[in-house]
Amino acid sequence: MIAPATAAFAAPSKSSGDFEETHAYWSNGKLPATFHLSITISVDGDLMTYRGVNSTDPEHPHIAEWSGKLDGQLYPFDGGYFDHMKLLEVSPNEYLIEKYRDGALVVGEFWNYLPEADKWVRHGVVARAAADGSSKAYIEEFSRVK
Repeated sequence: MIAPATAAFAAPSKSSGDFEETHAYWSNGKLPATFHLSITISVDGDLMTYRGVNSTDPEHPHIAEWSGKLDGQLYPFDGGYFDHMKLLEVSPNEYLIEKYRDGALVVGEFWNYLPEADKWVRHGVVARAAADGSSKAYIEEFSRVK
């Protein structure tokens, strides 16, 4: 089961830590000028844990948390907008994250950790089934803060 993330992290890889968004592109042109996303990510063996804080609206930050096995299996997810997730390690430092709602894939993401730059890059697509009825592709880069 994919579960909301917990604060504890075990023996994380060197890609684990706290990162801040340093670059973002949204294909629909609706990237807020004040867009700000901080993430804490941990990869520990076959377990990936994520916590994202979107503080684009500082008075109403949005927090997303999840944790699960990197085995490519579809698991129930009790975290709000999505009801199932799949996590898969595609190759070293590259991960496929699929998010489902009512049996439909609504978000697909490739996460890549670039050790030489010490940053994460996320490429994704949000299907038209998104909450606001729109679709988009996006690229976001996150540099380590600690």
